[in-house]
Amino acid sequence: MTVVSQVREDLKKLAKLAANLSEAHTSAIFLKTGLLSGAQGAVKDARSATGDDLLQSIELVAAQSLSTSIARDCRMPTGGGLLGWVVQHGRPIHVAPFDLDSATLGLYSESEPLKSLVAVPIPMPGEAQDHRAASPSCAGVLMCDSRKAFSFTKLQIKLLEETALQASRLLFWALFKAQNTTVESSWEHFRLKLDQLGDAIGSDSIEVIRVSIDSFAQIEREHGLSAAVQQSEQFVRLAQQALPPHFPLLRLPNGDILVALDNMMSAFFQHKLRTLANHVASESRPFSISALAYSGASARGRSIDLDFILQQRPTSGRRSDPAVSQKVVGGHSA
Repeated sequence: MTVVSQVREDLKKLAKLAANLSEAHTSAIFLKTGLLSGAQGAVKDARSATGDDLLQSIELVAAQSLSTSIARDCRMPTGGGLLGWVVQHGRPIHVAPFDLDSATLGLYSESEPLKSLVAVPIPMPGEAQDHRAASPSCAGVLMCDSRKAFSFTKLQIKLLEETALQASRLLFWALFKAQNTTVESSWEHFRLKLDQLGDAIGSDSIEVIRVSIDSFAQIEREHGLSAAVQQSEQFVRLAQQALPPHFPLLRLPNGDILVALDNMMSAFFQHKLRTLANHVASESRPFSISALAYSGASARGRSIDLDFILQQRPTSGRRSDPAVSQKVVGGHSA
């Protein structure tokens, strides 16, 4: 059994636990699309015309229900409907009485006579470990509904919030902790995945992006080393989560970040990097990065020569993104 399969099984157990704790008709766990998907599914989303939907929609990954009309393949946009609102704003909701059509949830294929509903956010893996975070971003939502005419109690809601936190910690330890350890420490692992990517799509289709965190020294000078490290690690973590798993990412000892991907995804991911830089930045702590993209078409030999690629001139913005060789400050070109 793969790690992802095991995580799905554990999430099903947490959904069952949540149903028992709240005496729910249905307990369901939704995660952002691509968080648990295999490489093929993630790439399909990212390369489609609506590639910005990667991690911008949520999908059902686990459910425990007395209903036979659960739509197992349901997906909805972040911010859409009650459940999408919870993910977008990171706040729980409790609706009692529930006087909406159950179809508005996007979970049921047939109408269900629901009387009450509660939904709590699942913190993004990693951010859930930082108890000082005021409002961590969301990986998904844990929802419970009932066909009984009562409100969920404060104790039940508190227990569901604890269950959501356990789901986040499960994701962190089972998926991202192992991935981050490999990504940040193994040059050979990065080179191996780069060669595998070249075998799969051809070296001419590879683009290597080198990202530098330009504001690190300024943040350290004005706010201290701890603040600079924390802000930089948050950016790297979000970048890792936004990237499909079979595209390698490595943080170099000098702090630079290398990403190898399909050149058809280059513009999309550079836009994502600017968005993440904006997310990490604040009024008191500006965050700036610069990104250069290098074409794998310049590689020589059967095995991709990464040293040679990075010694060439960066690719023009014409093939990927106009801001490729420009400085990105807080998510905007400068």
